[in-house]
Amino acid sequence: MHDFNLIITTQRGNERNCVREVMMLVDEAGGPETRLGRTRFPGLIVGSVKGDPVELLRRIRPLIERDPWDLRFAQKLIPIQKNVVADIPHIREAAWELAQLIPEGASFKIAVNKRGSELRTIELIREAASKIERKVDLESPDKVIQIEIIDDVAGISLIQVDDIVSVTKLQEKAMEG
Repeated sequence: MHDFNLIITTQRGNERNCVREVMMLVDEAGGPETRLGRTRFPGLIVGSVKGDPVELLRRIRPLIERDPWDLRFAQKLIPIQKNVVADIPHIREAAWELAQLIPEGASFKIAVNKRGSELRTIELIREAASKIERKVDLESPDKVIQIEIIDDVAGISLIQVDDIVSVTKLQEKAMEG
């Protein structure tokens, strides 16, 4: 699936159970038509959501927050807004296009996850940030340019930190009270 707009992580060997679990969440959230499929990487699932994956995850998050231990298989859900060829020129251009939506005076950071790619993370970040005229804040940015590379495809998003749903972090937050 080269045209994905959702990435889900799970423990290796739990992919099938994770797909069922996430599909139940999508249904409970009244989400749009969604297709999920395995990748060649153990524990990594990609999906295609009709509509906005960021909005879907914003509707799913409260369902998980209610009881984060209800989820046994899904670990992290990451929305993707744009797919490009996983090379520096295409990624730099896509990051710049999305960065146009960062408000004047707002800060950002770039986060990268690579699977099956020889690209160097530091070079990717340097090149992707090179044309963006906004303040960098690595600790608490207003926006995150998330770059997820799977083999020859890069999925890129401009999101808020909380738009990535981490079940582990929600469980930790629930324990804090």
